Amino acid sequence: MSPVSKRRRRKPTKSGRRRRASRPPEYDSPPGPPAEGDVDPATYLDNVPPSVDKAEVESILDRRVFTVPYRSTVIEDERFDWLNPADPDERGLLVKGEHPEYHEALADPLFEGELDGHSPRLHLTMHEVIANQLWDDDPPEVWQAAQRLRDHGMNRHDILHRIAAVLTEHMHPVLAKHEQFDAEAYRRGLNDLQPE
Repeated sequence: MSPVSKRRRRKPTKSGRRRRASRPPEYDSPPGPPAEGDVDPATYLDNVPPSVDKAEVESILDRRVFTVPYRSTVIEDERFDWLNPADPDERGLLVKGEHPEYHEALADPLFEGELDGHSPRLHLTMHEVIANQLWDDDPPEVWQAAQRLRDHGMNRHDILHRIAAVLTEHMHPVLAKHEQFDAEAYRRGLNDLQPE
């Protein structure tokens, strides 16, 4: 299993927005933080077969809403409304929108440095990989670890950072030494992830 999404087909367009004519005028207001609570279950369950039982549907919805709890965001003063979290490219925009502290640096194609000891590009890449793994439940140990940490009261963003730290640890040999990604070691690391 590669930790990078295999489904990436296209680059998101600058106008990755989806507006519906029936939306209230307040959606044309100045940019603000990501809007939560705009969950449409059908969007989160678009590829779930009708034969799946109700308990499993509720479990999938819980996992996917945890992964991407909103469908609107602001990136560099541009508002993106009604993005589709089921689309990996639009999910990537939602992940980027959660990190306004990196937007200016990422807007500069020549920026390769660090901010606060982190590479913005690597940080967002890890968040996006984790979001894709959670969305697809592959490997399932990612969601199991997230649930364990959530059950102990940890907030969502801190949970994602803890999981990303495990992924980064297992990606280091791949990036630094060109070794093959050890999916089994990654799963073991996720199983060992406990609340502090």
